Amino acid sequence: MNRFLINFAYFLESSIKYYHIKHFVYEVLEDNNSKKRKYFDFFMIFLVLSTVAILIYEVNHQLLPWLDVYETVAIIIFIIEWLSRLWVSSHAHKHVINDYEKSQLMNTPYYFSTSLKKIIKEKFTFIISPMSIIDLLAILPYYRPLRIFRILMLFRLFKILRYTNSIKQFRHVFLEKKFEFFTLAIMFFMAIAFGSTIVFIYEGAGVNPNINNYFDAVYWSIITISTVGFGDITPVTIQGRVATLFLVVVGMGVIAFSTSIVTTALSEKLLILKEEKVIGEANSLQDFIIICGFGRMGRVLAQEFMKIGQKFIIIDQDEKTFEHTDTHKMLFINGDATDPELLQSVGINSGGATTIIAITDNDAVNLSIILTARSLNPNIFIIARANDPEAKDKLILAGAKEVILANEITALVASEYIGQPVVFEAIDDILLNSQGAVMDEIEILDQSSFIGYGLDDITLERYNLTLIGVIEADNRNKFVFNPKKSNYVIKQKDIFIIIGHKESILQLRIDLLSNKPKRVIDEKK
Repeated sequence: MNRFLINFAYFLESSIKYYHIKHFVYEVLEDNNSKKRKYFDFFMIFLVLSTVAILIYEVNHQLLPWLDVYETVAIIIFIIEWLSRLWVSSHAHKHVINDYEKSQLMNTPYYFSTSLKKIIKEKFTFIISPMSIIDLLAILPYYRPLRIFRILMLFRLFKILRYTNSIKQFRHVFLEKKFEFFTLAIMFFMAIAFGSTIVFIYEGAGVNPNINNYFDAVYWSIITISTVGFGDITPVTIQGRVATLFLVVVGMGVIAFSTSIVTTALSEKLLILKEEKVIGEANSLQDFIIICGFGRMGRVLAQEFMKIGQKFIIIDQDEKTFEHTDTHKMLFINGDATDPELLQSVGINSGGATTIIAITDNDAVNLSIILTARSLNPNIFIIARANDPEAKDKLILAGAKEVILANEITALVASEYIGQPVVFEAIDDILLNSQGAVMDEIEILDQSSFIGYGLDDITLERYNLTLIGVIEADNRNKFVFNPKKSNYVIKQKDIFIIIGHKESILQLRIDLLSNKPKRVIDEKK
């Protein structure tokens, strides 16, 4: 029997299909960043609310047969969900493998009971967890004839806590502030005990007709300290009225204290909720850029990306950088861009992020971002800002593909403006798109019929476009300025740098894919 269990454990460990299935189930049930989890949560919330609605309906109506079937199906789904959560809560077969290999190393006999104890302990820890108990209570009312079990159906409403992340965060607030709430609860119960005892002593035994037992005194104390005050029980003695004043003052203090605790804790959690929302959205994006640093350069870069519709997210460690910025259209995370876990969570190694731009005002931080990003994704394109010219070589050595010397560029622009102000203004207008003309790039795709033909076959004059140069497919570092149209042969993956109006550039992109060169058309004629 031991040999069979050991072989089965190794079979599961080596089974890719088993891990794929388990990972899929984990994504659906537990992974907060998974789309599958969101769809499943919506479905389960609907299922919970609909079954509770059936409970309300059958109070005054005969339950229809199809509703009974619906309830049965819902219970089966709840059971499958609970069993699936129990399954993915731990890897039971790993205990068998670890204990067996340990026994082989120590040259001692292996007993499956040792592994079984560990497996049962792990599974039992999950079973007695609060959310697991709620799940079990949601399953229990399947035996409907017993009214007490039908009442337990209301516990299904608590299952919604599992499917709504915001409510779960609210639950974490109470867990993190449990000392403060415990202190508050002690004050609350002491005040109730004091007030109830005083009122029962002085108002009980026939003095107040509304207080016949100690429970009536406790009921009055809770109603008074909560500042509800129904008025069904009112003290008739001076001692009782003094106790009322005491409870009212304590009640106001308890409410104020609890409100301040919850407000402080929720404000701390608000940033976490926003960050999780951004991470969730980032995981659903494709071909987006990560901007590390939201200083002056980062703001300009983000605005330009928004103009052209480029998807991006911003990471900055300084929370104050976002205070006076309209960031409702931006995805930003207040965090450390050198943190590998943070970069992984936003999808740097999942294929969604194509480029990372490190433009903080600290070269050491930029260097650390590059090293972290390159270690997580060797293929990602990295652009870095160098504040000190001497740092350029270090940033390139660390893995940056392009390094921007912001201070040198500013100085060069200033010198060009002084030397040739008219030309500078013209180029500035084109780059800033203030006069309608833009500078853009067009890549020759493999579907284009123009591959192998000369530049003069494109007839750029017809589009009112000007070709500045070509970046050759064979050598991306080589820029051919103003090539001779008759001599240059178009190759796949060539990139044309063109100036003109957006509409003309768009039409050229379409024609390069759909039309044939003019020479081919003439030859057919």
